[in-house]
This record gives sequence, structure tokens and C-alpha cells, in this order.
Amino acid sequence: MRPSNEWQRVSPIATVYFFVKSLPHLVNFWPALVPLFAGGEQVRRMALTYGVPAVLLLLVVGVFLQYWFFSFKVEEKRLTLRSGVLNRKRLTLDFERVQQADIAHPFYFRPFNLATLGFESAGSAQQEVDVPGLSVAEAENLRRLVLEQAASSQADVGETSNVTEEAAPDFSLRLSPAEIVRYGLMHNTLLYLAPLTAPLGQYIGPLLESSVASLEHSQVYGVFTWVSDNLAVSVTLVLALFAVLAGTTLLFGLSIVLALVRFWGYHLTRVGDRFQYRAGLTTIRTRGFKHYKLQKVTIIQGVMARLLRRHRVLISKAGSFGAAQVQNNQRFEVPVLDIINLLLLRGELSLPSAQWQSVSRFYQVFPVLLLSVVASVCALIAWFAVGALALLGLLLLPIIYVCYWRRWCCLGFYRSADWLALRTGFIGFTERWLPTGKLQKIRVVATPLSRCFGLVHLQVWSADGVMTIPCLPVTLANQLRDSLLTDVVNYRRAWL
Repeated sequence: MRPSNEWQRVSPIATVYFFVKSLPHLVNFWPALVPLFAGGEQVRRMALTYGVPAVLLLLVVGVFLQYWFFSFKVEEKRLTLRSGVLNRKRLTLDFERVQQADIAHPFYFRPFNLATLGFESAGSAQQEVDVPGLSVAEAENLRRLVLEQAASSQADVGETSNVTEEAAPDFSLRLSPAEIVRYGLMHNTLLYLAPLTAPLGQYIGPLLESSVASLEHSQVYGVFTWVSDNLAVSVTLVLALFAVLAGTTLLFGLSIVLALVRFWGYHLTRVGDRFQYRAGLTTIRTRGFKHYKLQKVTIIQGVMARLLRRHRVLISKAGSFGAAQVQNNQRFEVPVLDIINLLLLRGELSLPSAQWQSVSRFYQVFPVLLLSVVASVCALIAWFAVGALALLGLLLLPIIYVCYWRRWCCLGFYRSADWLALRTGFIGFTERWLPTGKLQKIRVVATPLSRCFGLVHLQVWSADGVMTIPCLPVTLANQLRDSLLTDVVNYRRAWL
């Protein structure tokens, strides 16, 4: 695709992209559901007869108008887009501001050999420009043109980037389907939806009773009866436990399917200072960043990941800060790593081997003492109400102490020449690594209680939020603050 002053249209197949993009806006019609439930059978019949077709017609017309009014122009040093139906927009993106160009191959474009090209610019919290419905060749050519223009402008200001993306990668990592299945087991966010099913108990109960009645004369019911007789519990309890087990299995299965759809064929490469991965089953995406734009590295090992001996790495880059949902979508992610690949990736990211320093024991002593006093007072009050049996509640105090002692043992910080790191956890762990030269704000905070013990909290802000190192001696915190400020002042390299 060559620069020109002519406005161009995308493929008519891009109407599918605008249709998918318009679906979330249907939520705005939720007030129309109120009369459906309160207006009676006649209103619901009219809504189904006339309302649903009207909404679909409005959606189709809106999608067609979005496509019709969407056009773009590729000039010598900028890309200009025109979009919008009633609220017309004209967006201009200079090539020199482009940080990353990503190509997505949605499932609805792949049969037609089309793609969506998205650009991230300096200081953007999300992709500012999306050009859907381009042929794969046009998308690749435009992406290469934009990145070459951006690289040449960076070279003019002293940045060197002589390595092309077509060169052989200096580092390569592929994830097998088995590793992606492990990620699905590790990162099962669908389990958080389980508590939302509690209000459905009034419907699940009768359904469970009807299911028991229908199974009474089947061979499957004989299995449940045998388990009930051997465990000396009711058949209903066995069926309930089986339902919970089946539901949990279903959630893990869905999580594995979503992981395979998102990260199928994951391939991470590094060419020069540019990291890039390509992954996806239905929608193939490419995402990348340059090493000097790195803002934070997060290494996570949860409970399930510890059982599987795997880790997850999130990399925040310049321009990825902002709203939580946007932030998570724009992070560069390596979903699952064994210990060998984790050590290799740490070397590629220049992360040193950490020797963690503990914070003051006040971090665990004060909460334990406070909870001990509260528990003792509650147990004493309950003793007068229900008798000496209430003192059994004091048995929780050793459990509280062990929990806070474990949290204190897992808490540590590390300071190297170029990095500041904080490690937290209980069973697993989370490590957060910040490049010290890119810190935006540093503050020493002393609460009235911690001041009595000569302790303070060190808070540091980066482009990806705030990180707090608690319960440090005043002298040590001031030394860390001064050394970090020195690193910020002496930092002369680009980071946006």
C-alpha cells in the first residue's frame, strides 16, 4: 500500500466487524425490558412481534451506515481516518508517534483473507486506530510502512534500531497445546462466577428433586444408592456433591477451551530489542513491544500453578496504563512457563537473580496482637452468654498467627542497579519488577502507629500504578528513596 491523497474504503466484509462491535451497545436497550415483565402478555407479544424486528433492523442500518461513512487515507507521514454517522470524527495519527502495530485475523475475516490492523501511539491507553477489512497483504504492507517511518524518526533523535522483523529471531519460545491446557487450569476465572449461582438455589432445589425422581428406576441411580449405603449418607447429598463436582469440572473445561482459543499456537520471538508473540485459534493476534518501553514485569504463581510447577508473566509497556480492563487487554502476556523457560525469559528481560530482604516483623506482630485482643474480648463476652464452650474460639489464634507469619515470610523487596522488586504471596507468590529509571513518583509515608516504632512505608509510582513496600526502618527507606531519585535523574534513555 503506497501513500496517496485519495480516500479509500475497506472491504464490504468489514460490515461484520462493525456488527460485532455494535453488539455491546444493545445493552443500552435494557429499559425496554421493564415493560416486558410488567406489561402483561399482550405487551410481550407485541414486543416480540414488532420490537425485536425493529431493533434488528436498526442494528443492520446502523452497521451499514458505519461502514459507509468509514474511510481512511495513507499519506506520506500520517494516517487519517473518517468515521461516525451522526457524530462525525476525523482522526489523524502521525507515523512517528506509533509504538506498535498489531494485526488481528478474526475468524469472520479468515475465509476472505482479510485482517484488522491496529496501531498504538505514545501515551495511549488503548489502540487509537483500527482499520478493519484490509487484505492481509495490504495490512502487512501498511504495518511495515508505518513501522519503518517510526523507526526512521526514532533514529533521527538518536535511537538505533537496525534489526528488521524479517530477520531470524534471537530468541524463540513456543507453547504446546499441553502447556496451554495447564494455563486453563491455572487461570480459571470462571470459578469466580460460582457464587453468583447462589440466588438460583430456589430453582435448583426443585430441579434436583425432579432429577432424583426421574433417576429412581435407572441403573445410574443404583450407583448413587451404592455410594450412599457405603458412606452412610443420604442419596440427595450424594447427588448434590456429584452436581458440584460436575459443575466444577464443567467450569475447568470451559476455562481450558477459552485458553486454547486465545493462546493456540503461541509463539514468542525476540528480534533485536523487539518482543512479539502470535497466538489465537479463531482470531489470530500479534502483539509486541520494544524492550526500552517496558514499564513493569509481573511474575505470578498461584496455588494451582504451584501444583503444576508453572508460572505466568505479564509485561506492562509504555502506553498500556489506564482503565483496568484496557490495561489487562493491552498487557504483553506469556501465559505459562516452566522453570527453565522462565529463567530464559528473565535473562532476555535482563532481570537479575534476587536476594530478597525482609521487612520489619511489625508487619505481622501488630495485626496478630490486634486480632488476638479482639478475639479474646469476643470470647469473654460469649463466655458469659453461652458458657465455657465459647473459649474454644481462642483456638483460632494459632491459625491467625501462622497465616500472618507465612505472609511475612513471603514478603520481601530487592534493589539492584536497574530494578526495584517486591515479592508477596501466601502459598504461591507474585513478583513485581520496576525499572528504577522510569519511576514517576516516590514517597515515604509514616502512619501515627508506625512512627512510634520508627517505621515507614515506601511508595513508588510507575506508569502501571503504585507499589508499596511496608514497614521499613526510616533510615533504610530514606536511603532507598534517595538512590531511586538518583536513578531517575540520571536516566537518559528513551522509555516512551
